[in-house]
Amino acid sequence: MNSPVEKKRRRRIWPYLIAAAIPLLGLVAFYLLAARTTVLASVNRGFSRPVLDAMGSHFAAVPFSFMEFYIALLLVAVLLFLISLFRRLILGPARLKSLLRHILVLITAAALVWNSFCWLWNAGYYDDSFSKASGMDARGAYLEQLELTAAFFLDEANALADQVPRDADGVMTLSWDRALEGYDRLYDSLEQDYPCLRGQTTKPKRVFFSSIMSRLGFTGIFFPFTGETYVNGHQPAWSMPFSVAHEIAHQRGVHLEAECDFLGIAACLQSDDPCVRYSGCLMGLIHMSNALYRADPDSWYRIRAGFSKGTEADWKYNSDYWKKMEGTVSKASDKVYDSFLKVNTQPSGLRSYGECVDLLVLWLSENGYIPAG
Repeated sequence: MNSPVEKKRRRRIWPYLIAAAIPLLGLVAFYLLAARTTVLASVNRGFSRPVLDAMGSHFAAVPFSFMEFYIALLLVAVLLFLISLFRRLILGPARLKSLLRHILVLITAAALVWNSFCWLWNAGYYDDSFSKASGMDARGAYLEQLELTAAFFLDEANALADQVPRDADGVMTLSWDRALEGYDRLYDSLEQDYPCLRGQTTKPKRVFFSSIMSRLGFTGIFFPFTGETYVNGHQPAWSMPFSVAHEIAHQRGVHLEAECDFLGIAACLQSDDPCVRYSGCLMGLIHMSNALYRADPDSWYRIRAGFSKGTEADWKYNSDYWKKMEGTVSKASDKVYDSFLKVNTQPSGLRSYGECVDLLVLWLSENGYIPAG
């Protein structure tokens, strides 16, 4: 016969089971509703976006990176969890029950985090994309348009290359404060043309451990647990203004990476700051070069031959920098993020970054930057 003490210990498992069940039920509800996109679209507009804006405005007043603070807390929690698990399994009684309780705690914590992420951020993947909300119908581009667009970005980059600060090696330099100048006005013009972009912009924060971010292959991130934008301050200087513009697009409710790339480039092109315009032009040149090289290598080599000294210096430095940062960690990070994109309505995964080319060609032709196709 079991003693009252043993019965009491057995009952103690149930609170852990209940705690794990609550967030798991939330996840089940989310994925059941995923089949009805209109419901999650309503959740995004009526709950996710307002909550993200409210958190973003509050956390913006904090001078440090809350994302890194959360990550530090998570690492401490994991360490304490492992210490507790080790002590219970080695020194404590009822080892099997201790293991079960620790497993349930782990499941509860993971489910809570992913549950929050789904309802705050992933719901937006089931809402209208920017292309649909704005009415932009980008159906592809002809080879001639690719070459014209690549030539446009190259000419603009070459013209601006001499107007940006450079170091002794001829590579562009830019302080973090300088990269942030005018961040709150980047979307003024675009939101006039596309009202769906209207929204809140809080000051992006520089990630303290930016070099680690580079090792992971990220230049910026929108953090849905605080509603803030974070930018890698260790990346090549020329790309920082574009990264700021890209992450602000996420804060404005744009989820698809290809669309954020397009909007980041378009926002930079409409800036009065030569550093910001140069950043957008060079990023646009990278996108168009990748597309043009796949379509017609000879056309790409003709474009490549026209690089100015400054453009060449930044192009080479960018290539060398990211090659140096590549490794097992970045490859694993790419695989994880690729899977994340595919799960969340971006079936082409990381390749979806190339899809902004169609939007660029359409937008540049409609706005008179290149001849209409």
